Amino acid sequence: MTVKSKKVLLTITTITVVVCSAAVFFVATGTHDLPSMIGSDPDGEGYDYQQGIEIIPGEYREAVWNEITGDYRPVYPELTVEEYEWFFGELPSFPQNFFEVAELIYEGKFTDFSQLGPEYYLQPEFYPAWFGVFKNSSYVDYDPVWWTPEGYGCYPSIKEVTVSRDVGSFVVDTYLRTGYAVHAYQGLILEPILPESAVALDGTVLFDNPDNVDGVLSACIINEDDPLYLGFKESLAFDNVDKEDWLVVLKPTHGVLKDKYGEVLQETGFPDDWVRVLQLEISMDGDIPLGDYVVGVDVDTPCFSINQEYYYSTVHEFFGGLYYPAGQFHRTLTPHFQVVIHVI
Repeated sequence: MTVKSKKVLLTITTITVVVCSAAVFFVATGTHDLPSMIGSDPDGEGYDYQQGIEIIPGEYREAVWNEITGDYRPVYPELTVEEYEWFFGELPSFPQNFFEVAELIYEGKFTDFSQLGPEYYLQPEFYPAWFGVFKNSSYVDYDPVWWTPEGYGCYPSIKEVTVSRDVGSFVVDTYLRTGYAVHAYQGLILEPILPESAVALDGTVLFDNPDNVDGVLSACIINEDDPLYLGFKESLAFDNVDKEDWLVVLKPTHGVLKDKYGEVLQETGFPDDWVRVLQLEISMDGDIPLGDYVVGVDVDTPCFSINQEYYYSTVHEFFGGLYYPAGQFHRTLTPHFQVVIHVI
């Protein structure tokens, strides 16, 4: 089997609530991670996924020992020693060759994400927009009137693979992560789909799926559902999670503990599972016609009966962080993850 990733892109958007004295407004704060081009088509042919989209370049730094963290994490003059521990304390030690590996990922020279350890992909510096976002985020200057309940995305958001028609099935992986400075637990249903067309990031149609694609191609997310959901799903009168789907609860990436007077006692940052490796298994009929196909992953909001269980659960209490049924406001012109398949 040959599975080769050619182009890798990402988008992540967050929703922020501005709490004012008279009302609460939902504001789309824009993309935290704008599309980033990784790699190129070695044959000189391929689809232009990022047409009309500004590309964020990767930022790579020299490895410098950080006396505060005891590893090679970049130095952030804005942070105190205490804040380093709050924000990064649950993450693995920052490797000396981190930026060398991150650049290989960005350029599409390393594509089998299942071989990459969490000491790389769990670091916020792994994702291209981090350095630009950090200085303007609540990690540096926390403002209590802002509350960000929703923010997530896949890196990459598009993968392009080439497979033999007789391969049967194969797995394509991507990183699903919480957005930066998100304050709530997010309940999401990720659903494999066979979209009508493959589209560029600006919504331009690149090619159409065949009319009979559902007869020759299928997809399933093989990640296990959230443990709390597994404990109660059999007793629900109704739910909207199919066996091919993945119900996941993403943890906050910024928590705030206050005393009874509203003074901030402690902040927290990135938990040790704020990024998940999403595994999409794609199965093909042995007689599938040669050509190009597209499989996507879309996001839906858990139904009321599921959300109700989480609202009353104490499992997800996080310094006052709330459970939020995500997927309602974060809409993109493309599926949240899109796999373009060349069957040869």
